[in-house]
Amino acid sequence: MNAEAKLLRSAGLEVIQHDADNGEDGWRSMRRTLKLALSSAWSQSSWHLVRHLCRLYRPDILHVHNFWTALTPSVHAAAHSEGVPTVQTLHNYRLLCTNALLLRNDKPCVECVGKLPWRGVVHKCYRNSLPSSAAVAHMIVSNRARQTWHRHVNAFIALSHFSRWMLQAGGVPQDRLFVKPNFVEDPGETATQPSQSRTMAYVGRLSREKGVGGLLAAWALLAPSERGRLVIVGAGPEERALRESARSLGLSEPEVVFAGPKQPAEVLATIATARALIQPSICFENSPRSVLEAFACGRSVIASDIGALGEIVGPHVGMRVPSNDPGSLAAAMARLLREPIFANELGRNARAEFLARYSATVNLDRLLEIYKLAAQWRHLPEGGRDLSARAMSASSVN
Repeated sequence: MNAEAKLLRSAGLEVIQHDADNGEDGWRSMRRTLKLALSSAWSQSSWHLVRHLCRLYRPDILHVHNFWTALTPSVHAAAHSEGVPTVQTLHNYRLLCTNALLLRNDKPCVECVGKLPWRGVVHKCYRNSLPSSAAVAHMIVSNRARQTWHRHVNAFIALSHFSRWMLQAGGVPQDRLFVKPNFVEDPGETATQPSQSRTMAYVGRLSREKGVGGLLAAWALLAPSERGRLVIVGAGPEERALRESARSLGLSEPEVVFAGPKQPAEVLATIATARALIQPSICFENSPRSVLEAFACGRSVIASDIGALGEIVGPHVGMRVPSNDPGSLAAAMARLLREPIFANELGRNARAEFLARYSATVNLDRLLEIYKLAAQWRHLPEGGRDLSARAMSASSVN
């Protein structure tokens, strides 16, 4: 959201941002969970707030990034009531799945796609909690019944063609569902070639769906003479377990480094000094920024052939391997470490792919195009406004 707001401002648009704090601690008590179950599907206070903001700023577009749990889908109805068209970026599968990942027991799950999400409640897919899962399911079902997505949202943004296909299968109106991937700022040409490094990098959240445990297992399968160095950047609930797993596999510093979370500039520097980025996800990713950062730095990506990664990481910019298959991942890393010419060729192609598809300029053009398409769906009150003037961005922040 922040990246898009900065991008729009650079193009001369006025962007008013509204962030709402979800208050994670609220889920820890049963009383609070039951209260959220009733309010998170449709918040009357958010409805009044967004109506007030629309009257105060008179935006030409309301762009929502995350409505769960503090804002709720009522923000779309509020904007609609004021004649303001709305755009919803779907960063995950919250409209279809209680845990938003389409993942259960560390495997992709589509049992609730296009159906009532009762299975997600039975399996306690959200936070491993029956009442919390029921709260999400209530939001999904009640807003389908209200026809919120058909009546009050003018355009949806999917981050990949895969996610568009999945969202369409789940009932999101296909005539208002557009693809626009994430983007990153251009860091410029990297001074060194990939072959000058024997470091493999992982950048992302340390959680089960990211598959970092499989990456460690794959690294251990490489012969010590092949390995080089593995740098893991990020933090998350699995960090302690992953450190213990590394020790049990006989992997220690400096061969395997848990670098912790880093600032954006530090992340780019880490990727730029690596041979390649590893994306070992076991879930349906949408448009991981770390992959785009690797492309921007002229670095190839070894990724699980799952979800959108299968379309983003083509054979000209990286290597795809079966998800949750340490043997195949080890073989791919070994080849990239063994073949410098191959590594450099993929890196050059990755940089060209970034410039062609994931640069700020390309993204801005696509975003403004979607805004204009969204405006075509609205019924303007008298004295309608020119689209180029003002945008408003809203997100519920975890």
